[in-house]
Amino acid sequence: MVRGSEGRIIAYSARQWLTFVSRGIPPSPVFQRLGAGQNLHGTPSEAAQLTANPPAQTRQSLATSRTTSRRPYVDVFRGLLIAHMALDHASLMFNSGRAPEELASGAAPVFGDLFQFLTRFLGVPVAPGFFFMAGFMVALTSDARQQRGRAPADITRQLLIRGLVLIAVDALIMGLPRALMGFYSFMTLSSIGVGIIVLAGVRHLPNRILAPVAIGLLVLHPLLDVSALPVPLQAILYEPVRSGAFRSMYPVFPWIGIVMLGYVIGRDSLRRPDSRPQWLGLAAISVVIFLAVRLFVGYGNAYPYTAVASFAFWTFAKYPPDLPFLAWSFSCIFVALAALASIVRHTTPARLRPLEIFGRVPFFFFVVHFYVLGIVQALLRTKTGLPGVYLIWMLLLAAMMGPCIWYDRKKRERGNLITRYF
Repeated sequence: MVRGSEGRIIAYSARQWLTFVSRGIPPSPVFQRLGAGQNLHGTPSEAAQLTANPPAQTRQSLATSRTTSRRPYVDVFRGLLIAHMALDHASLMFNSGRAPEELASGAAPVFGDLFQFLTRFLGVPVAPGFFFMAGFMVALTSDARQQRGRAPADITRQLLIRGLVLIAVDALIMGLPRALMGFYSFMTLSSIGVGIIVLAGVRHLPNRILAPVAIGLLVLHPLLDVSALPVPLQAILYEPVRSGAFRSMYPVFPWIGIVMLGYVIGRDSLRRPDSRPQWLGLAAISVVIFLAVRLFVGYGNAYPYTAVASFAFWTFAKYPPDLPFLAWSFSCIFVALAALASIVRHTTPARLRPLEIFGRVPFFFFVVHFYVLGIVQALLRTKTGLPGVYLIWMLLLAAMMGPCIWYDRKKRERGNLITRYF
């Protein structure tokens, strides 16, 4: 009969052996002996110590297994979104030639030159990409937790907390400068937080139900009319509000549809050995929809145009997003995912590792970089042309690299309640 302490260590060892073998990780010599059927003899204190404190090689192997279970291309894609978001925010704060925001209720912005246009146009997929990947990651992380034996109720609770944390951070940390200026704004993190909370309640529904709901929200949102509601509800639900004490830029509709669609695509990718053909197909469909909607100006178009070969044709409303904006964004998102899944198959090329680092801690980067830019803006108290904006952007990315590496290591090696949700 196996003694209690030795029984615990053998049970522990068996679990770890299966983990290592299934993931192709070499276990430590102790577990190799156990896997070969050899007995492990030792005092109860030694067995208990080994159970509580596995060898350094074992701990390293476990950390490696957690790392290799990730999809590197997902982190690289999120890092790409982060990097371009940083450029857009640097332009927002320092670009003297920046055109007005793309409000659907106003006139289309007019760009001073090609470079100003390209700086804005290339960032079109960034905000939709963040919302899409929020849903995509809910699918991946929920499945991973379920595979580790977590109860569905526990996964749902964690998603609810995650959504509430995003809303709280947007209101209290990101919202502090706004509060000092006398207003509250329902922004990106709040909208994503609401989307995750909704997903927590509907994630058990099959894709054949969620996909039509998500597409319906995206296609039919121009029909929404919230003008009869109080301004705060207008701001939260659909209509961006840019003045007064309660403002918004990313109301729940239609952005929640993007989160839901990301969840559907993410869950579908878990069932396929290779999702790249489907993503390229969806990209092609998105381009066809874009051309059909944009060429025949009418439903879903916020801005008119005079010629295809003009800035006006490629200028879309973002607040709220019109259909050309959404269709073009999805085409870029699916092409980027397919391309990066091909480039970053198992390991990330050296030239893309900075993006991978940013993509592993997107929430941390998002919050910190705003304050870095705000402090620099307060010190400089001036605006500049695009060359200066790009210089500030590159310096910002360089300055954020060290903190992001540190925080990523902190999350992996000494995770706690803060690093779990932030």
